[in-house]
Amino acid sequence: MNERHDGSSIDLEKQLVRYMIQRRLTRRDMLELIGKVGAAAALAPVIAACTSAAGSAAPTNAPTAGQTAGQSPAAAASASASAAASGAPAATPGPQPESELRIYNWTEYLSEDAIPSFKEMINATYGVDINVKTDYFGNLDEAYAKIGNDGGGFDVTFPTGVDVPALLAKGAIVELNKSLIPNIGNLGAEWSDPGYDPGNAHSVPYMWWTTGIAYDRDRIDENLTSSTSLWDPRFAKHIGMLDDWQEVFGMTLIQLGINANTTDTAEIDQAYNRLAEQRPLVRVWDTNTRRMMTSGDVWIGQIWGADLYRIQKRVKKARYYIPEEGGVKGSDTMVVLSGSEHPVAANLFINHMLDAHVAAENTNYIYYMGPNAAAKEFILPEILEDPTLNPDQELVARLQELLDLGPAVRDEYLKRWHQLGR
Repeated sequence: MNERHDGSSIDLEKQLVRYMIQRRLTRRDMLELIGKVGAAAALAPVIAACTSAAGSAAPTNAPTAGQTAGQSPAAAASASASAAASGAPAATPGPQPESELRIYNWTEYLSEDAIPSFKEMINATYGVDINVKTDYFGNLDEAYAKIGNDGGGFDVTFPTGVDVPALLAKGAIVELNKSLIPNIGNLGAEWSDPGYDPGNAHSVPYMWWTTGIAYDRDRIDENLTSSTSLWDPRFAKHIGMLDDWQEVFGMTLIQLGINANTTDTAEIDQAYNRLAEQRPLVRVWDTNTRRMMTSGDVWIGQIWGADLYRIQKRVKKARYYIPEEGGVKGSDTMVVLSGSEHPVAANLFINHMLDAHVAAENTNYIYYMGPNAAAKEFILPEILEDPTLNPDQELVARLQELLDLGPAVRDEYLKRWHQLGR
């Protein structure tokens, strides 16, 4: 399903996937449509797109890509639909997956079809009717407390890259079984050897983001550029901040011209004092930035950039910017927890998430950019072309990535975080 083509012939499967993405159709939706109206009717727009693309080409009797000799375009497209809907992984069937998988994740962080297509793939490939259970966390402190040192009964979770070393150090995660994750080859080269986990031995990057500031132009009719706007008394009690100590301290330190990962106590105190000045102005601290920014009470807030699009569904004139002083970038990962009772299923799930089509569906659904280079051709153009979601690499290079600071320094930050009395 992840074969690369040279573009010299019309790729029916690619046209089909593009059609599904544009109309927000899942694989299940497409198969149901074919079942209701027949392949010819359901796939007519796909075939028309292929015909249009081939309009300037010389007539030929040779079959197009995905079409065998003597096979009609409708039949070929139907076959491609079945292949796309199967979700079959690139992994060669080997160890038999367990019949259960437990996932611990943020809410709304997978496409609606990600788990159903995984279950269908497992059934089709291994003959296993797998039961997938998902629990959700509201913030990372809650998540890490629940998984403890052995996973808390879960198999897979989605920690930030910065926390992978600490999770590994306390034995909470295990080395990935790369023989079950051939789709790891779909990652972009820049994601193949992250500093937090060399060689992606214990984690695989899932999505990445920038952290910046959103504001409602209906409430604040000016062009904001600085993080100091979050300290502006004109917006008192209409300011929202992330309920994430490292993001909040990181932005504040950058504003003060200090490295976001400083371990110097005096510099940490400077950031604390600056946040103490802001404390009376803040209405809410929340990691659910969509809820925060659409409540009607918050006019300006610190958010993860990719959340802007869902905010704009309710706040039409919401705008986003990375502060002129500098900003933060980060990534979430997928890991297998050390107490996993279903390790084969867990590794196969990670492989499924790295499938080019599945990864694109996730990005198109949650509007976060992923590290999957093979997925880019299936991602909506509006996402690829939007600097909020897919910023220029020159800008990204100037952003700071939050690092694991070790337990002693973390405690220094957390002591001051709690002293803020949020």
